[in-house]
Amino acid sequence: MTLILRFPSVRPGWFLAALMALSIVVAAPVGARATELPDEPAAFIQAVATHAIENILTPEISQQERIDRFEALLESAFDLEAVGRFVVGRAWRSASDQERADFLRLFKEFNVYNWGSRFDEYGGQQLLVRNVVPDEDKGHFIETAIGAAEGNPFLVTWRVRQRAEGLRIVDLSVEGIWMSQTWRSEYASVLKKEGSMAGLNAVLEERLEDIRAKTTL
Repeated sequence: MTLILRFPSVRPGWFLAALMALSIVVAAPVGARATELPDEPAAFIQAVATHAIENILTPEISQQERIDRFEALLESAFDLEAVGRFVVGRAWRSASDQERADFLRLFKEFNVYNWGSRFDEYGGQQLLVRNVVPDEDKGHFIETAIGAAEGNPFLVTWRVRQRAEGLRIVDLSVEGIWMSQTWRSEYASVLKKEGSMAGLNAVLEERLEDIRAKTTL
């Protein structure tokens, strides 16, 4: 069984909006994230968007370089462990430490190649912060619009948390579709069939090898 992300029917361009959203939160240079990006949520997202357009969505770099930058910076923008624990649900509690570590590694690498190999589909979309709403769980929802100068923008909401290292993304929603819920549903179907975290990891390994083989570098 292979893992294929499924999304409900949405208007054309939804995937590209999600793609840009993901690239935005991981595209800031490491030095900039540590010393230049603001701690205020709206300013944080807007500043990282600027870095994204200049550093990962530029057509002047190769696909391999985009993937390398995406992989190198993913961990500094997302709380990967929190996201990973959520998407596998109860399976996390019964998994061994090694299975958990293997899953987090595969989860990161799978998404690096699944999304990172498609960044050349970017067509000049921009991000505008519209609102920031406090979250009861010591974080914020940042409501933004992503789109071109003409046409209806896509509404993207970011859920951020303050960690010891700074702000971290824990989820994002494009047009009301929450990424973590979509992933959780997909991973749950695999876990149900495979019966364990070890089985899920084997499926992820297989799917990752397939994506790598099909990626044109």
